[in-house]
Amino acid sequence: MKKSLGLLALLMLFLVAVVGCGSAESENKDLTLDKFIKAYQDEGVEVDPEEKPKLQSTEAIDGVLFYVDKQKVAIYEYESSKDIEGEIAIFDVMKDWPRNGLFILETKNDKAIQIFENVK
Repeated sequence: MKKSLGLLALLMLFLVAVVGCGSAESENKDLTLDKFIKAYQDEGVEVDPEEKPKLQSTEAIDGVLFYVDKQKVAIYEYESSKDIEGEIAIFDVMKDWPRNGLFILETKNDKAIQIFENVK
């Protein structure tokens, strides 16, 4: 009887963990690069979706490069949080860059950071 209860409790913990992780991952998938671009455009920032940052040295799968108040802004999109963590482990400077879902922002511009963090 104790073994059955122990196995049941273990199964319940496993299911809670799987459901919890699954819902967090689906929230991240609601964000798209287009949503970020639109948020900046809605704030009057000129963004050309075809202008891409140099991605060859990163695990990023996509990105966009533009300027806010003459300061460079780059948004990088990753396939997974694991890919972002891997990049941060290699490029220490990235640890201070804002993250939002599977996106990471390269800039020091406060206005750009605020817009980025408000995208849901």
